[in-house]
Amino acid sequence: MKKLFTLILSGLAINYSANAQALPNADFEAWTAGSGYDNPNGWSTLNSATSILGIVTASKSTDAHGGTYSLRGETKFIGAPFNQVAPALVTTGTINTTTQVIEGGIAYTQRPDSVAGWMKYAPVNTDTGYMEVLLMNSDASDTIARARFDQPVAASTWFRFSAPFEYYSSNAVELSRVILLPSSGFSPVVGSVVQFDDLEFVITTGIHENEAKVNFKVYPNPATEELFIKNPGTETATMQVVDVTGKKVANLDIGLNTTRANISTFSPGIYLYIFSDKNSEVLHTGKFVVTR
Repeated sequence: MKKLFTLILSGLAINYSANAQALPNADFEAWTAGSGYDNPNGWSTLNSATSILGIVTASKSTDAHGGTYSLRGETKFIGAPFNQVAPALVTTGTINTTTQVIEGGIAYTQRPDSVAGWMKYAPVNTDTGYMEVLLMNSDASDTIARARFDQPVAASTWFRFSAPFEYYSSNAVELSRVILLPSSGFSPVVGSVVQFDDLEFVITTGIHENEAKVNFKVYPNPATEELFIKNPGTETATMQVVDVTGKKVANLDIGLNTTRANISTFSPGIYLYIFSDKNSEVLHTGKFVVTR
């Protein structure tokens, strides 16, 4: 599990935390042995149903981003009498093998900004691995928010991903459900392998912004491919953009009136910005979200 960390940049202080209640065993260090398989504690898999056929789709791997283990999921073919392709479904919900749907989830009451973690992916053909999180009411009849990250290309080394939550209502969150898959739910391909490690919910617990000396406008928010920055002042400025880990991803020259910035290469997630003048004095701070 990620530790709490504080990012302090040019007068902008934001605290983030990973919530263990929402993501149990998020570093996949704890496992329980079954009959011919291991299961990650706090998560449901298909292993108990498929292991009787000698097939295990979810397993622990010693190739980890942090700690000793990570989660490894592989899409496999189940022969007679089923004769079907089975992705390595791993979820904090309950898998109903009769109705073939995921039910329930884990009690959770917060409203996180995004979900993040570390991932590796080895797809077959044009397969896509993904993580999806639903925030719902107590009986899962109302989806209040959703976050999803899709990985359509191979990634042989660990990389950090982030996906913002899209909130559909102000209703109270009472349940969270996480779904991890190595393959598309519609056309899974045998042999696709995904690994997950060190998952977390990112929650903005406090924002302390210095009083803006120039009220820059940054829009749209959320953004997808482009960002527009309106400078109402009489001097040019610099806009520094960092992700939630503190890594600088852009340093933009902001002219007078409106500047157009291409953010198509930015990964989905939350970004912080700091405007400063030619003397490096902070003029304005804030945040925006990139979604796809």
